[in-house]
Amino acid sequence: MYLSLPVPSMAKRTMTVTVFSTDGSREPFSYDVSVPKFGTLSDLVQALSAACSLGGDESLLITEVYNNCIIRYLEEPSDSVSLLRDGDKLAAYRLPKQYEKSSLVVFTHKHFAEHSGVDNFVTPQMKEFEAPLLASLPEAVNGLTLQEIYLKLLNPFRFSKIISSSTDCGRGDSDCAVYSMDAAGDCAVNLMDTTPSSSDGNVHSAQLEDGPERNQCNDNSCEVMEGPSETYCGEADVSDKEAQTEQFGFYLTNERDDVQRTKIEMNDLDLLEAKPNRLHVSVNWQHSASKQYDVSMLNNLPEIHKLEVIPKGTEDSVALHVCLEAFLKEEPLGPEDMWYCPCCKKHQQAMKKLDLWRLPEVLVIHLKRFSYTQFTRNKLETFVDFPISDLDLSSYITTENEQPYNHYRLYAISSHYGNMGGGHYTASIYQEGKGWHKFDDECVTPISEDNIKTAAAYVLFYRRE
Repeated sequence: MYLSLPVPSMAKRTMTVTVFSTDGSREPFSYDVSVPKFGTLSDLVQALSAACSLGGDESLLITEVYNNCIIRYLEEPSDSVSLLRDGDKLAAYRLPKQYEKSSLVVFTHKHFAEHSGVDNFVTPQMKEFEAPLLASLPEAVNGLTLQEIYLKLLNPFRFSKIISSSTDCGRGDSDCAVYSMDAAGDCAVNLMDTTPSSSDGNVHSAQLEDGPERNQCNDNSCEVMEGPSETYCGEADVSDKEAQTEQFGFYLTNERDDVQRTKIEMNDLDLLEAKPNRLHVSVNWQHSASKQYDVSMLNNLPEIHKLEVIPKGTEDSVALHVCLEAFLKEEPLGPEDMWYCPCCKKHQQAMKKLDLWRLPEVLVIHLKRFSYTQFTRNKLETFVDFPISDLDLSSYITTENEQPYNHYRLYAISSHYGNMGGGHYTASIYQEGKGWHKFDDECVTPISEDNIKTAAAYVLFYRRE
């Protein structure tokens, strides 16, 4: 009998992925996660979900980003992470599960950056942000809707504003308050209130109720400080939004942002004839907008890290029994292998399960060290620790019958050295009374039993004891 057993690899790969929110609720953050070297995207999603504390009502959409655009949506869980190169850049987006199948809007954007030309003359030049932003697309889509979605996504990047109500307010009141202004221009938190929220003395931040202090901030003479410039509160939220409208230009484009673009007018109510699966919008920043946002995370998307292989003899080794258990484990088949149920008249996902019923006198075990995909060819160098004598397979027999003794002894090994491009085979054979010998082409030499186990072992030959 011939068994072809998978070799679970313990080699790990560290991958860096930057996670963005799709509702403007939090800043992006880059996570280093460890996944199996030849694992799947499902392994990556699972590790990343744990790292970013993904909620039960959220899902992750992982994408590959190149030249400011999303070039690939990594949505097939069974795809291998080995398809992703070290220099690739990944962005993941947190989506509410209720919207994970809905239409999306993808924003690519450009801003003015200083460029040194001839004679060190500095001129502004349009430069693309590296990381796109993404959100679910509402049912009604118009220019104002897209603008509001984009400004909301920019909330985590915006520099904070301070509203100070001091004697300049004209009140001469020592109880004048200082407030923070959120990205929408609303006065929200009294920054001068140092009442601790707990015993550790942390400042308590809470939404202010309407009252005298709130009314002070609504006074037209209340001062807003933002760096070296200053404006005045009262109508600040309105003027702020109007200013934001003038700072960004919105254009319809394609997924590569390489076509003649159509400018989106804010009063355009009939923007789309039909709602697309993914709407691509390009945003041009005016020069003044760049001063109001911290764009470092938009400009610098980190690459995937290098491979890190755990040394052999420690974690990068696996017992033969683990290979047998992986071979006999029940596994679901993919969507392309669904079967048609004659009862419910629908295609259903199938499960595959292999069992051992009887064992032969001679058992040949092939270790599946080579993996193939559409784009890659890999050889697993994992060390498999196999027994030389007393290989007991009794616990793996499904049926209870009067089968003879199910213990086996190793009598030969075929080893492969090299890789997919080329290699060399040798054999080690045991002869009763003569011990083990290694066969390497025309060269035959004795070998001790302690040295026959190597990471090159490819085919194992056992005989019933």
